[in-house]
Amino acid sequence: MSTVNVFRYSALGLGVVYGFTHRYSLKSAALKKEADDKLKNTEKLIAEAKEEYAKLNNKGKDSSSTDLSKINLDDKNLDFAKVILGSLETLK
Repeated sequence: MSTVNVFRYSALGLGVVYGFTHRYSLKSAALKKEADDKLKNTEKLIAEAKEEYAKLNNKGKDSSSTDLSKINLDDKNLDFAKVILGSLETLK
């Protein structure tokens, strides 16, 4: 009778230990997945913001380099590299 009790309580103890370890592994996997999802969402938002920023800030810059008739050579902020590259683009 006492050996049966030993096996019974041993099985109960092992079941409780297994339950705790299994719960811990599931919880840690869920936390890791949540952190990865949050990171991917943040990266996606950053990429969208960069695209939007580039779209808003490149409108004025591209028009001056493609339209060679509107170039003001007396302008102090004129970027000669863009003028030269723009003229080369029109030759192609």
